[in-house]
Amino acid sequence: MRIFMDMKCMYGICGLALSAIAWGQDLPLQTDEQRAVLRHQSSVVFDLVSPISKKLSKSCVWVWAGGTRQLCVGTVVGDGSQVLAKWSEVARARGEKIVCVGEGNETFPATIEGVYEEEDVVLLKLKNSTLKPVTFSPEQELELGQFLVAAAPGDTTLGFGVVSVAERSLRESDQAFVGIGAETHQDGTGVIVREVAEDSPAKKAGISKGDIILSVNGQIISGLMQFRSLLSTLKPGENAVFRYSRKGENLDVELKLAAKPKNAAFPQRRLEVMERMGGDISNVRDGFPAVIQTDLVLNPEECGGPVLDLKGNVVGIMAARAGRIRSYVISASAIELMLKRAPVEESMARVKKEEPGPKLAGSREV
Repeated sequence: MRIFMDMKCMYGICGLALSAIAWGQDLPLQTDEQRAVLRHQSSVVFDLVSPISKKLSKSCVWVWAGGTRQLCVGTVVGDGSQVLAKWSEVARARGEKIVCVGEGNETFPATIEGVYEEEDVVLLKLKNSTLKPVTFSPEQELELGQFLVAAAPGDTTLGFGVVSVAERSLRESDQAFVGIGAETHQDGTGVIVREVAEDSPAKKAGISKGDIILSVNGQIISGLMQFRSLLSTLKPGENAVFRYSRKGENLDVELKLAAKPKNAAFPQRRLEVMERMGGDISNVRDGFPAVIQTDLVLNPEECGGPVLDLKGNVVGIMAARAGRIRSYVISASAIELMLKRAPVEESMARVKKEEPGPKLAGSREV
């Protein structure tokens, strides 16, 4: 219990500094002394969370191709002879033998039993497994700000962070669409509209290029990320009240949100460059039917493993790294629903690919 209390206190005290530790990055304008303190804190934090990760020492594996290339992490399920892993990463094996490596370098040959395409999850079958399946906690609803730990074989902790956006769908047909290209306003107040799509809710409501959106349904907008997170809680067909500023005058307008059209595409290269600033991001990082957003930062080849809360409950698996400080977790309840479906055969499964926007400088579409 002491460990969990210490961790909660540490997160509250360290704030941004702890986030920098988790991301493996130094904060700007730091002195050498401050950097040394952060690095020491990093070691302390990992020592504290390691007993949590150790609870799953025999319930997760490294997934390798041909014994030479690490593909991802896997979560042991079923009777202990099955593993859930990230399909788009495992597909990179390209015919090489797949091997799962557990605690103490125990090795198990694996074959592909099936694929859950929407979730980008593959079900592997292990030979002569001695591993222990995880017990998911599907009844537990994760709260905003709740602390999470990403585990790997042994007592390895891959990362730690918090829930930043509640569970939602990332499928385009489930996302509310406004029809603007926007970016954070330079003074940190709202987002400035750079483009408005034809026949979009924004266009019909009279929002124009140069307008500054200040709030949605009374919630103040501080920047583009917060604006997008707020919109993600709304659904197509709902009405929303936008307050915006035009030439110093504040105006309110109610618009009806639409479903995102397939051909909607404002230039996104600038955002993609920003997303990659902290390192590699997953090839498949969008379109999931249900995920929780976190600030856990793992490498793409570290996705697929179990995610725990501070009590050691398995609350999901790591779905993807999507940006410098943005990643997705498939919740335990979503996984259990997924496992009730029959996976498709490997020969019938496709590998989704994230399609980049036009290669032009521009703003972010919402």
